[in-house]
Amino acid sequence: MKYNIVVIISIIICAIISWIFSYYLALVVVGESSAFFKIAQLIVVIISMTTFYAPIKYILIKFMNLEKEEREKNE
Repeated sequence: MKYNIVVIISIIICAIISWIFSYYLALVVVGESSAFFKIAQLIVVIISMTTFYAPIKYILIKFMNLEKEEREKNE
């Protein structure tokens, strides 16, 4: 059950970081009045979500000692 919570928390954190990062990067690159603003923002969100998800999940698993608890259950 804890692993599911870690996955949900990491997705939420990653989504927030990606949304903020993509908004400002697309704003700088194409400008908000451009027709390609949403497309550029979507591309940046997809790239940053796939980039940030695994490290955030790894840090949360280490922070919550999830692997140690799982090993103790199996022994």
